[in-house]
Amino acid sequence: MGKIKGLLNLKIIIPVVLLLVLLGGLGYVLLAPDTMWKPFYVRVDYTDPTPTPEPTPTPEMGIPLAGVTPQPGMMGPGGVPLASFMRPGEPLQGIMYNLDTKVVNLAEPGGLRYLQTTVVLEFWPSIPNYFEMLPEEKTVAEDEFKTKIDELRPKIDDAVMTVLSSKTYDDVSSIDGKETLKKEIIDSVNKLFGYDAVMNVYFTDFLVQ
Repeated sequence: MGKIKGLLNLKIIIPVVLLLVLLGGLGYVLLAPDTMWKPFYVRVDYTDPTPTPEPTPTPEMGIPLAGVTPQPGMMGPGGVPLASFMRPGEPLQGIMYNLDTKVVNLAEPGGLRYLQTTVVLEFWPSIPNYFEMLPEEKTVAEDEFKTKIDELRPKIDDAVMTVLSSKTYDDVSSIDGKETLKKEIIDSVNKLFGYDAVMNVYFTDFLVQ
């Protein structure tokens, strides 16, 4: 009878001991740091099926660009500040649009003085993925962009001529005067577009007589 009880106890004790050892080993594998040795490692990879929304442009993660720096407060298409598309220290390059040579009488008594200048507008390139395009793609996109600008060319010319002809010799004879003239041309043309379409103005020649 005693031998039977001993065998029964062994049949119960051994599985219990093995179960405890198994649970202990499993707990060690799951809970112990991966820096410790383990007979095997458990790793669970989880991929969130929810699509990640596109981030809103900020000055810290803007588009890499090159050229001139937009002035503070300048607004791009959709009311987005141009500066939000910039990374600190990286200037911005737009699309150059030549308005050809302009000749106007200055606002002088008797109208004896005139101004001759060639004006180039630098437009903000409101083209999707413009800065990621290959050179050939960018050239095609720029041509299409300029074709759309051509539709407003008469109004643009009129706005620029109005600003130029409002100036006197003293207004445009100094460097500060030319910078003021540029800002006034930018403001006048941008009113036609409803946002800061023109980033900068360049005079490739400037003659006053």
